[in-house]
Amino acid sequence: MSWASKAHRKNQVYNLVEQAMKDPRLMSAQKQREQDIYSEAFSSFLLISADYLYRSLNFDRDSLMNYLEFVLEQVHFAEGDKEYFQLLNEAIADETGIDILNSKFKESE
Repeated sequence: MSWASKAHRKNQVYNLVEQAMKDPRLMSAQKQREQDIYSEAFSSFLLISADYLYRSLNFDRDSLMNYLEFVLEQVHFAEGDKEYFQLLNEAIADETGIDILNSKFKESE
């Protein structure tokens, strides 16, 4: 196979891949995978935090349920307000010196 044939074949494959990447079905599947990953990460975080509250702070079942309900309520509230978490983070950082969203911990004053 000549270099021209190889280059032409490579270009054809590239074009087919480009078409596939723009296919709405593929885009939808990728979006669903991302949603699944985010959902799993969020659920894992809730489990870790609930475990900490239960083991370290001796939260009982009712206290854990109140915590989980609070978290879910805040998440749903924040869905309509893109700046909610940024503003909340800034307030917590001002009060505690802990910038959670940017993973920066300020020295105590």
